[in-house]
Amino acid sequence: MPDCCVVGGGVIGLSIARELSSRGLAVTVVSRDPIQSSASWAAGGIFPAQPSSDTLPPGLSPLEQLTWASDRLHHRWAADLRDETGIDTGFRCCGTLALDVSAPTAAELRDDVLRWQRLGVRHEPLPTDTIATLEPALAAAVASGFVRGGYLLPDETQVRPPRHLAALRASCLARGVELLDGGCVREFETTAGRIAAVRLQPSGTGPDSLTADFVCIAGGAWSEGLLAPLGFSIPTRPWRGQMLLQRTAPGLLHRVINLGAGFEYLIPRADGRLLVGSTLEDAGFDASTTAPALNHLRSLLQAILPDLSFAAPEATWAGLRPGSPDGLPTIGQLPDVANGWLATGHHRAGLHLSTGTAVAIADLICGESPQQPLDSFSPERHQTAATVVR
Repeated sequence: MPDCCVVGGGVIGLSIARELSSRGLAVTVVSRDPIQSSASWAAGGIFPAQPSSDTLPPGLSPLEQLTWASDRLHHRWAADLRDETGIDTGFRCCGTLALDVSAPTAAELRDDVLRWQRLGVRHEPLPTDTIATLEPALAAAVASGFVRGGYLLPDETQVRPPRHLAALRASCLARGVELLDGGCVREFETTAGRIAAVRLQPSGTGPDSLTADFVCIAGGAWSEGLLAPLGFSIPTRPWRGQMLLQRTAPGLLHRVINLGAGFEYLIPRADGRLLVGSTLEDAGFDASTTAPALNHLRSLLQAILPDLSFAAPEATWAGLRPGSPDGLPTIGQLPDVANGWLATGHHRAGLHLSTGTAVAIADLICGESPQQPLDSFSPERHQTAATVVR
């Protein structure tokens, strides 16, 4: 019997499993869908720049504290994962140009500047001629007037999500974590305020039931459905994001290009691939791509690089981000369930917050005090359980 069963094989679930196993716990991860179906695999992998202080800066909100801690952990985890598995996750400091291209993006940047100043994030205003010098591929967009100015954020980083997930899986396996791929949770059997068993749909190849001392639900956008039979209503609404991947010459762009606050972006990879994203759509659990959204992304690419022509995308895909009503993740113990824990609702920041979330959940399960305040992320803030587990 494992010490802990983690339901969900995306970046949050795998990170929790890795952290728990590093503390000597036996862990089983139940994953319904292939890793390529996870929101984390579909993500762009941009990590917003953080305060450069070696100690936690004062005055940060709970979410900002978790983000700062997660960001610092990523630097260590990337090196450790490479040493453990031989997989280079692509984690690197690349810097970002945040561009003003319209009145809305200018307003977003004004708000961002106030936040960067408050946090102590390095940023530098740039005139258009400097933008064209730093990124010659943007010269045509500057000359046309599309780019009106912007900011350089030299400390922003990126990771390649498929490689990061592959490294996490390899690390988990090397640490003895059992990965039950294709495991679909049917129900949680409860007794005396505890999850006594995790019942799975019969598959003919794996177990039909698991028992564990602790159960952590990290099912992303599907967490709400998993929790409903337990009598909890904790919204994790899916928000679809579509992406396309172009093949370009290596070195075409050296930095991430954000329009305004970064809801739309270009992410250059060292091998010449260029990610173009992303959309934010209320489409339920439909993870398919659509022609209008992909056409919008192609138009975005052409507006930023108007003097270049592009072949058909190398690939397109969509992911479902787990949102929450207040925009905060849900991290903590399920009310009135002595051995039940929840980590979901990270929306667009799941990949970035995965390390800090994993350490926080592991601290809680192991009876230790988390280093960051978690009250703002408590499951209890959403709604009191409709029925108490008995």
